[in-house]
Amino acid sequence: MARKNGKNMPSPKIMKTKSGAVAIQATSDDGSKELVGIGNVRVIIVPDGKSFFAQGLEIDYAAQGPTVDRAKENFEKGFRATIQQHLELYGNLKHFLVPAPTPIWQEMLPEVTQHNRYFHVSIHKIEVASLPYDGIRYLVAATAA
Repeated sequence: MARKNGKNMPSPKIMKTKSGAVAIQATSDDGSKELVGIGNVRVIIVPDGKSFFAQGLEIDYAAQGPTVDRAKENFEKGFRATIQQHLELYGNLKHFLVPAPTPIWQEMLPEVTQHNRYFHVSIHKIEVASLPYDGIRYLVAATAA
């Protein structure tokens, strides 16, 4: 533990995936809270029949919704809840930090003209509590707009 002003501060674990995503996880001294930061993740949104499908590439997580905005919202809520579940089940994000399979990359990337990255920061009590997602930039396929 690092010390700041005489108080113990959590030492973060920094994890990088082969696909380029970066995750930072820090635990409070009493173990009741986890700070999680995940970055460098692309989320592709494509039309899927009458709905829209949001697929993470560097982290294999997906959601859908009836509109692009609802697909984003569902992605954000589900992403946060999935992080929460991994923290409760495993105590870490090791099993979450897995890229989408190669066929997904091959299918999704040709749809995209921009390559913005997704960043996520949340604080987890072993109850859901997190920060807003105002800074997320999604990649929406031209056919979905």
